[in-house]
Amino acid sequence: MNKINHQGVNSLVYGMLLQVKLHKMKRTQIIILLSPNEVRMIQMIDPQGTYSTYCDLTLIQDIQQKEQSKLKIINTKGEYIKFYFDSPFCLITFKEGLEYLIMEANRIQKQLDSYNQIWSNTLKLITKSDIDMDNKLNFKEFQYLIGELQIQITERKLIQIFEKGQKNNQLDEGSLYKLLMDITLRHELTELYQKYSSKKEGMFEDPLQAMLMTDKDLEQFYKIEQGQNDYKSKKKQYNFYDFQNVIFSDENTIFQQRVIDQSQPLTKYLINSSHNTYLETNQLTGESSCFAYQDAFKMGFKCVELDCWDGEDGEPKVTHGHTLVNDIKFKDVILTVRDFAFCKDNNPAILSLEMHCGLKQQKRIAEILKSILGDMLFVVKNYKQERFSTLQELQRKVLIKHKGDDNFLLEKLQINSSTLFFSQSQDDMLIQFDDEDQDIQVNVKQFNQTLDEHHKKICRELLEITSLYAVTLKLNNIPELVWIVSSVSEDKISDVIKKSQGKFQEYADNYFIRVYPLGLRFDSSNYDPFPSWIAGAQLVALNIQTKDLFMLQNYGMFLNSSYVLKSQQDIRMNIYLKIISATNLVWEEEKRRQEEIVDPYIKVRVAGNKEDVNKSEKWRTEVVQDNGYHPIFNYSCIIQLRYAQQDVIYFQAYSYSILGDSLLAQYCLSPLNLRTGYRTIPLLNSQFKPLHNSYILVHIKIEY
Repeated sequence: MNKINHQGVNSLVYGMLLQVKLHKMKRTQIIILLSPNEVRMIQMIDPQGTYSTYCDLTLIQDIQQKEQSKLKIINTKGEYIKFYFDSPFCLITFKEGLEYLIMEANRIQKQLDSYNQIWSNTLKLITKSDIDMDNKLNFKEFQYLIGELQIQITERKLIQIFEKGQKNNQLDEGSLYKLLMDITLRHELTELYQKYSSKKEGMFEDPLQAMLMTDKDLEQFYKIEQGQNDYKSKKKQYNFYDFQNVIFSDENTIFQQRVIDQSQPLTKYLINSSHNTYLETNQLTGESSCFAYQDAFKMGFKCVELDCWDGEDGEPKVTHGHTLVNDIKFKDVILTVRDFAFCKDNNPAILSLEMHCGLKQQKRIAEILKSILGDMLFVVKNYKQERFSTLQELQRKVLIKHKGDDNFLLEKLQINSSTLFFSQSQDDMLIQFDDEDQDIQVNVKQFNQTLDEHHKKICRELLEITSLYAVTLKLNNIPELVWIVSSVSEDKISDVIKKSQGKFQEYADNYFIRVYPLGLRFDSSNYDPFPSWIAGAQLVALNIQTKDLFMLQNYGMFLNSSYVLKSQQDIRMNIYLKIISATNLVWEEEKRRQEEIVDPYIKVRVAGNKEDVNKSEKWRTEVVQDNGYHPIFNYSCIIQLRYAQQDVIYFQAYSYSILGDSLLAQYCLSPLNLRTGYRTIPLLNSQFKPLHNSYILVHIKIEY
């Protein structure tokens, strides 16, 4: 933000009265103001002073404007606050002031994190814990603070810790700092720290033996242990807690970003693809919204689906037909595409149109696409082009996928007659093999009748801006057009691959194939995407509203990039993995977090090529009883992969129970993105949102 909205900032600093709906609470009047003790917190008090709560500005993940009078902010836990305004001017003023304060809060947080992460979090929580505002904490306030930090310590042990630092049954800021440093010390790193520390300053007691690390020591550590010759230290000296912060910083995670080759045709890549993107939940009664498209783009999905239907007001709509799903305007979806399609990266976006509109509203769809997307819209100039355009050539372009038309394509190719193109009458196709079985043959006469009816509804304006034409899949012929795509449902793809695997892979090397979920998945569940990916299908569409195991694997596959280049050679890897410890493994539900302490263990699994997957069932640590805050595992295993380019590795933290284990956290990535050395795995919750200060500490060595 280049210009500060002083009116908006002042209104929040000094307080303003608004209608507010807090997460899972009724709408009420609240006074909103910047906390006088902590500038990274917004305090909310009811006018009677009987209720008070805080909003952490550094945890705000998204600000959504609903109409001209509503604003919704969402934090990293998925909790929201809705604000209601009397005028658009009041909303804009408030929003700009809030955005500035959030920017400042994050700037301050970043500075404090470089000093000490635990302490920077504590400073905010003291504001919430210190009821009498004297900057001291009694035991109950200290216990509350420890709980908010998600440090799980039994009450008996916590009393012993409190007694060590209390004066007059209270902890001042200095005593609290010392206690927290003792609690958060990662003793599994002390030996490593001593090994590379060359300077004695007398700052620490045993077991650290008063050591200090110099900048050269740290650079030597990164060169030898982490395999990084280019690491540059940011300070001249590092005490143990500084070293600990370096290890647990975002710069030292297990994931290593790799540059992808953008010079290949688009058909050479696997593309992060979604199905029924407009849905927030199931396909029968679920909500549809433009926010679902926003979320998809923010997660890195590049192929999104739009089910287009005639709107009663002449404006086409997007919805799931013949169900209780609500409607959203097609125009609003395209505005969302324009604003968010390239928020993650500049790789091209594909809009897969499932068309149920009549000719008139199809023309309206073409008008909307051209007027809103403008130069973003990719239009085919050379229909006789022998290879699809490259990823580099299509940066920040939007491609339209729509049903093809025989006459239109033959005209563009200047061919009098051809049997290579058959338009689809539904979201499936005619599949032809050299040795066709009776159970997959199509009644050609019936198909042609349907085709004739469909031709009458073809909109030329829409065909002119289409760049991926849906046609039949005929593996025994080589198409004369590269701008085509064939769709196969998940229940048929295995038969297609099994009956003609070689031809399928050869076909998929030059032409697009899209795989989509079976229509009977009313609950929006998912299927295993790996058989289709391994066979070469570029667009394997999943229901992103369902965050299941298959969606986690999809997350890992496209973590590096929304486009993954299909590898032409097998990559063998031996991964020597040691799971050392973990931090803050807690229940996702807040109520359960307050009532139960977890008994954690870690599982490691491989998904992808069957030969690699079958070896991974045995990898899991022992259970650590009653310690989710800092369990030590020291578990080692060897992950042997023959086809690493086709695999992902995923980590899951569980809490053991005789009644059934519960998932606490998870993470997934490609083996090709692993970094060696002492690394942290930044854990995600069930909705793939980052868990604050929650990690697994591992050591990794790789042999090729």
